[in-house]
Amino acid sequence: MSTTTTRRVEQPSGARRRNRVKRPRLIRQASAWVPGRAPEPLPLQDLEESAAVRWVDIYGGELSGGEVLALLGPICRGQLKDKMVRDLITPKRFACASGARYGDSPVVISSAFRIRHLQPGTNGSMPASADGVTSVFEPVQLLVGNDWLLSCWLPPRVFRGLGDPLDAVDDSSSGVYLAVAERWPTSNADSAEDLASLVRRQLAVAAGYRPTIN
Repeated sequence: MSTTTTRRVEQPSGARRRNRVKRPRLIRQASAWVPGRAPEPLPLQDLEESAAVRWVDIYGGELSGGEVLALLGPICRGQLKDKMVRDLITPKRFACASGARYGDSPVVISSAFRIRHLQPGTNGSMPASADGVTSVFEPVQLLVGNDWLLSCWLPPRVFRGLGDPLDAVDDSSSGVYLAVAERWPTSNADSAEDLASLVRRQLAVAAGYRPTIN
């Protein structure tokens, strides 16, 4: 995948981000997914008791491993381990797209991304780049267990001319969540892996891929 408008790739300084960007929410979405039904958003404490497929979508920019284990360990019911958490929240551990399994564990991690091309004026205040378009690369890790999915959005990278669009990426996950929620009831999906596949599909569509409709 390429973009003809790219001049450079960078992550703006912490000072600029603090001045321009709202602090991202730690928990983007927490929801229970029953086959054939619309997903149900739930507080984490209620999700722990759910018999449905459980999906928690988080922002990993400022998380520690201990925080993730304390918050999400009960959702995963004993399957979540330290190394899995490190891989989930650490950008330098970006996994392969096809997935990697943890030994004999059923848990698999894979990497995906979304690219958004933002026009001048997006989110009300974004300045234009030299050619009028600024692109944002949003990496996301997907950790899939027997009946749960954790997705973690990592700090975005900016492909830009002269603009600085990071004030437009606070709710990175919401569009993907809504697209997956619309497709789930009629998809015949019934597992965490099926749910993860729908997420990957919607990320690919957002990045410009148009799958053949059977």
